[in-house]
Amino acid sequence: MDITNKIAVIAAAIAFGSAMVSILAIYVPWRNAHDAEIFKESVLALERAFRSLMLNAGEDGQPAPDRLNWLTSARHIESYKSLRRSLKTALYKRLSQEHEEHWRYEFYLKLFNRERMTQVSYFEAGPIEPRSAIVIYGFAAWSHTRQDPIDILNLEQLFQESNILKGNYGLQQYLAKFPEFGGEA
Repeated sequence: MDITNKIAVIAAAIAFGSAMVSILAIYVPWRNAHDAEIFKESVLALERAFRSLMLNAGEDGQPAPDRLNWLTSARHIESYKSLRRSLKTALYKRLSQEHEEHWRYEFYLKLFNRERMTQVSYFEAGPIEPRSAIVIYGFAAWSHTRQDPIDILNLEQLFQESNILKGNYGLQQYLAKFPEFGGEA
């Protein structure tokens, strides 16, 4: 291969590299902007789902047995799930998980451990559309496929990083009751 061909190959490689850098320079910001918009809309979907369910809530803070409220809430939850699946970046997927956990807890507080809502008469009053109840209760429940962050917590590191027990005698006495914290069973 003569010098002219070598220069041509090098020039082609440089041109290809430049094209790839240009494509990435356009794609990466687009992907981030794309995910930012999807993320914002997904958070709105969760907020709307909760507001829809709680519209005309009773004085006891329980959702009204209103068919349309439950259907609308379930639709917003399903919209959230669809939006979440279209996220591409790890950052926005993680942020979405955090918002989901917050809203899961809010739904849980309104749905579980409520005496009136364990009665069939509550669901018949709407009547609540069965699939909407399944979607909403399914969202509010902790997924058995998800690992609890508390279960994998590095307690030793946490104690090393901060003075949790300094001056906190009540917590010290409480923790002394548990063998895993140096106490007796």
